[in-house]
Amino acid sequence: MNEYFVMLKNNVRSLKNTHVIVGVALFCGLQIVLNTFNVYLGPTLRITFGFLATAASCYFYGPYPNILAAFFMDLIGYAMHPDGPYFPGYALNAMLMAFIFSSFFYQQKIKLWKIIAVRALIVIINYMILNSLWLSMMYGDSFIVLFSARIVKNLLMFPIDAAMLYAILKICERLKPYIKLK
Repeated sequence: MNEYFVMLKNNVRSLKNTHVIVGVALFCGLQIVLNTFNVYLGPTLRITFGFLATAASCYFYGPYPNILAAFFMDLIGYAMHPDGPYFPGYALNAMLMAFIFSSFFYQQKIKLWKIIAVRALIVIINYMILNSLWLSMMYGDSFIVLFSARIVKNLLMFPIDAAMLYAILKICERLKPYIKLK
């Protein structure tokens, strides 16, 4: 456990590193591109691919730079594609996703059980509970109705998202020795 806190302390220092800032910014750009390919299933349901860039960035650069980037990416994403009123809860979702990805992948080997655990955590906490809560607060719809609509979509997308995430992170794992991270 002490090693984890040492890693966090060292990761805070990376906020001053130009390589880290530029690397995270490049992944932010990739996230913007991937989010242009969203598939809308209805007014409150969509399939996104931007999480792949977030996961790769978290694998390479850790929690602090990516949590900050997630906050700013939420603002930029809303400015580029405003879907309804801005709600700061979605920034919290993005930051939480970056924290979860970083906790499981930064400076660690990629294993299938970690991919499944991460996707399960993000789907349950972010996509099903928090997104349903935010939509319920914003539009006054029933939380249960919004939650139940997300169950089918997330059950269908879980294996697809997990497979894409596993493939991307395995590629990142192979590329890591060739990339100057510090």
